[in-house]
Formats: sequence, structure tokens, C-alpha cells
Amino acid sequence: MADVKGSVKVVVDKDNMTAQLQILPPEGDGEPASHEDVMNELAERKVVFGINEDIIKEALLPDNAGLWLQVAKGIPAEHGTDGRLVYTFKAGQGQRLAADEHDRVNYHDLGAVNNVKRGQLLVQRIPAEPGSPGTNVYGVELLPRMGKDFGLPRGRNTVSNEDQTGLYAVIDGHVSMVDNKITVEPVFEIHGDVDFSTGNIDFVGDVNVHGNVVNGFKVISKGTIRVQGFIEGAEVIADGDIEVRGGIKTGPRGLVKAGGTISAHFAENSRLEAGKDILIKEAVMQSHLKAGERVIVSDKKASIIGGVIQASNHIEARLIGSQLATQTIIEVGVNPYYREEYQRLIKTRTELKKAFDNINHSLQAIQKAGVSPQDLPDKKRIQLIKMLDEYKTTHQELKTVEERIEFLEKEFHKVQAARVRAHGMVFPGVRITIGNAIYSVNDAIREVDFVLKEGEVQLQSIR
Repeated sequence: MADVKGSVKVVVDKDNMTAQLQILPPEGDGEPASHEDVMNELAERKVVFGINEDIIKEALLPDNAGLWLQVAKGIPAEHGTDGRLVYTFKAGQGQRLAADEHDRVNYHDLGAVNNVKRGQLLVQRIPAEPGSPGTNVYGVELLPRMGKDFGLPRGRNTVSNEDQTGLYAVIDGHVSMVDNKITVEPVFEIHGDVDFSTGNIDFVGDVNVHGNVVNGFKVISKGTIRVQGFIEGAEVIADGDIEVRGGIKTGPRGLVKAGGTISAHFAENSRLEAGKDILIKEAVMQSHLKAGERVIVSDKKASIIGGVIQASNHIEARLIGSQLATQTIIEVGVNPYYREEYQRLIKTRTELKKAFDNINHSLQAIQKAGVSPQDLPDKKRIQLIKMLDEYKTTHQELKTVEERIEFLEKEFHKVQAARVRAHGMVFPGVRITIGNAIYSVNDAIREVDFVLKEGEVQLQSIR
């Protein structure tokens, strides 16, 4: 047999990222392959990167003859990661039904409004990562795929920070996606009725309803609410004004309440509360109206029939009551909200006085007994300390309530300018209250002002 030297084989994988080494044993008395032979073969194959010397040594061992071992390994490129936009609100999801902890769905609450406050973060931009290059076994640099970046979807009433990583609201309003841009609107528009298609509305700005607010639904606004149609059996509450082009029929469960002025064509079987004025064009029928300033029914046939009408300064209509002697209660001269508060405070004062007298009686009993707090058992001493704290707290609460009652009573005496005016007729069944003075209408009266003079309600002709 001829003597044949040991041989070296190097094979590079298809991706050029690894190289395999095989050492074949010699034949006869031939010399085994050497480290130099391996390096020459690698050079011949142009493998220059990621060579593992330990693997070469291992492959040259006689026991590993004929085995394929990975002698070189490249470093793959690390591709960049795509950037992304993180929305702090539920963009593009529209209305959705929410279930409570018992999996019961409220079909009145669809979450149609995305309220945001000025300065609130709307979108956070996570920038793309560039990645890092690699090298194959031939020493060739492998360029990474760059991550895809996204710009902030800036729309109306939004602003980005300097490094373009955050998009913020410029105003309070409703945030939504419009033409792939984030927009914040100060007015929430409902192009139809507030019903099961919209759910309840609770908005930080103005609300425009181009239809009706139907039975069982709510519209709540920090601004002004405008309703082109009617309000029927609904709860409509605004910090500002409420403007209703049609009429209002809240029924016993509904409520229309404004921090400012309420205006409507008519109010029937309704509850209306306004911090300022209630302005009705046609008629108020069997309703409870409460105004911080005035109630005015202004049309040529303007009438107030039935119910309770309360205002601080002025109540005016053409007709008050009806020929059927419908009971109609008219109250002016005292802010109706003050009346309610006064009644609550009187009740609270009574309760506080009772509690204060009980504590005071207990403390006096201890004092008369001549017992020093230091001589009391720990439990009794702790009870005494608590009683003294309650005494101070109750005394302060009682003082605060009495001061408020005193203020309200002074306000009740400021009724000289208050009046009730009827441009047409006031019918029997009407009761006029100005301050604490009451006048019951027993005979029809035409074109009259009811005013307070010398502590009594007096009549003045306005002809």
C-alpha cells in the first residue's frame, strides 16, 4: 500500500455563515495532517473570520478522524426593530359595550366619547432601532435591515414635544382619528338622536345634538349643550348653558340642569334647574323649575300652569295658572338653592347640638366627680381623650353651620327688588311667595306685578 498523507477538507455552508472541517487519516506510513495544512486549506477556501482554534485542535485528534466539525462561524447581522406608536386612548375602536363585574352589559354606555385634558399625552412614539452589522466566514460585512420608523400622527389641536416622541392635547376635548391623524375637538357633534346608537354622552366640552335626547339616556357636559330637537325622559346636565330648540318633557325620572341658563320652546311635566335663568318661549306646564336668577316665559301666549316655579329675582309670564284653578306655586326673593341648603343646615344644626350637649354632659359629670385623668385606667383615659377630641370637632362644626345659617338668613331679607309679573291674567289657585310673605290669588287679576312692601305681597298694575 502506498503511503498517503492525511488530508483536510473544508466546506462552507450555503449561507456563508459557517464552515465545516473534516480531517482524513493518512494511509500506510503517510504523515497526518497538520495545523498548517488546516490553515492553508481555510485560506484556500478564503475562510478568514470566526475560526475556532480549539475546534482545529480537536479535529486533528486521531479519534476524530473523518468527523465533520464546525471550524468557523460568522456573526449574523442584528436587524433593527421597527418603531411603533403607543396610543393612550382607544383609537379607531368606536363605540363598544362594556360589561360590569357580573358580566352585565349596560346598553346605555357605549363609551362613544374619548375625553382628554389639555396637556394630556395622546400618543407615545417609540423610535426604530438601527440594528448592528454582522460578518460572514469570508470576512464580508453584512448590513442589517433598518427598523421602520413612524412619524407622530399630528392633527388639529395637538402638539409634539421637541424630540418628537410624544403627541399632546392642546385643549380639553374629544380625541379621535380623522384621516389617520389624531385630532382633539372642543365640541362633540351628534348627527342624530342620543339613543342606543350613541349611548350616554359625558364630555369635557360643548355637546351639539342634532336630533333628540330620548328616554332613559344621559348627556353630561362641562360646557354648553345644544339640542336641535326635544328632550324627553332624559337626564341632561351641563356646567354651562343648555339650549333646546324644541321642548322638554323630563317626566319624574329625568332632569335638565345647567350651571348657566336653560332655554327651550316649552317645558311640560319636567324638572329644570339653572344656576342663572330659565327662558321658555311658549309654556311651562306642571313642572318644577328652579332658577338662581330669573324664570321668564316670553311668547305672546306664554303661560305657567301648575307646578312649582322658583327664582331668586324675577318670574314673568303672560298667563299664570288657569281658569280651572290649577294649583300653581310661584316663589321669588330667595335663591331656591339657598332655601334647600337652609333646610338641610337647620336639620344638621339640631343633630350637632344634640351630640354636643351629650358630650358636654358627660364631661361635666367627670369634672364634678373630681377624678383626675392621671388616676383613670388606661382604657378610661383613652375614652376621655377621644371625648375631648369629639367635643372640639363638634363645637367647630356647629360654629361653621351656625355662621352659614346666619348668612342665609341675611340673604332671605334681601327681597325688596324681587317681583312676579303677569302681562295677561293671574288665575285663582295661584300662590305667590316673596321672601317669607305669601299671597293666595282668589280672584282673577289682570296685568299685574306682585312686589314686597312693608313685609307683605302687594299688587301693582302694569297697564
